[in-house]
Amino acid sequence: MKMEKVKMEVASGSSTRRRNSGRRLCICGFPASVTQGWTDRNPGRRFYDCPRFPNGCNYFSCFDEEDGTAWQKQALLDGRDEIREKTRVIEQLTQTISEMKSNFENKETVDDENDDEIVRKFEELYL
Repeated sequence: MKMEKVKMEVASGSSTRRRNSGRRLCICGFPASVTQGWTDRNPGRRFYDCPRFPNGCNYFSCFDEEDGTAWQKQALLDGRDEIREKTRVIEQLTQTISEMKSNFENKETVDDENDDEIVRKFEELYL
């Protein structure tokens, strides 16, 4: 499964703390990034990694202290999959709309048979 990276900002916490206090440094010496993984095994799990990944030092350390429960993991996976499916449908609809606009702009006369074919294809894909 492909690892998707979502960068998150790491807040310094309190202004009275020393600079980089509470932050982890990777082996390269840079402040570690906080990344959220979306693998089936660790959905939504955050971890520290080298900000220069994949060319950096391959530093890795868990951010979250506990694993989620089985139902929490399943809920995250279900939500992730639903978002992916909706994104796929949106991309298909966007492509269909673009094709329809292009066909409409290039159309000089109304061709009812062609219009019926477009509607049939649309219904076949989305209904």
